[in-house]
Amino acid sequence: MATAILPMKAELVPENGDPPIPITSDLAVVGRRGYCDIVIDHPSLSKRHCVVVKTDGLLVIRDLISTNGTKVKGQRIRWAALLPDDRIAFGNYKLRVYLGPDDVPSPSDRFRAKGLGAPLVGPSRGNDSAPAAVGFPEPSPLELGVWESDELPVADLVDEAPMLPIVLDDSDEIIDLD
Repeated sequence: MATAILPMKAELVPENGDPPIPITSDLAVVGRRGYCDIVIDHPSLSKRHCVVVKTDGLLVIRDLISTNGTKVKGQRIRWAALLPDDRIAFGNYKLRVYLGPDDVPSPSDRFRAKGLGAPLVGPSRGNDSAPAAVGFPEPSPLELGVWESDELPVADLVDEAPMLPIVLDDSDEIIDLD
């Protein structure tokens, strides 16, 4: 008998009171530039900081070789599966993971119901008509299609390194999770 996968809401809830960030697409690039899917204006985030992948009722996060790193439950990671209420940090920007059923109000639903504003999301790649994040100007067409010379496109970064179960601790020593 096949098991049905229930639809789910996935959100990142900032600990500083900023609006919750819904994860609506299967792959979202997080960073501080306007061409990212999720734009967070914080100095400790890289231009393209990490990728969040939503699949089969699960969130997976992969650091994009960011300057200040990505942590899950206090441990610096290259990639990790995220569970409900996990604490994550993009550099010094701290968030909590929300995963819940579609028929239950999510943190962003409750945030909007209180009249506190819209969640922070950036334009979708390849879709110039998507709204920019709150407080960010709409990116120019050049910004959407141009990569800095010292950086690789996200697809190359995701395919470049194998997905191994390793964690970097504060001393940058490799720890095998098996």
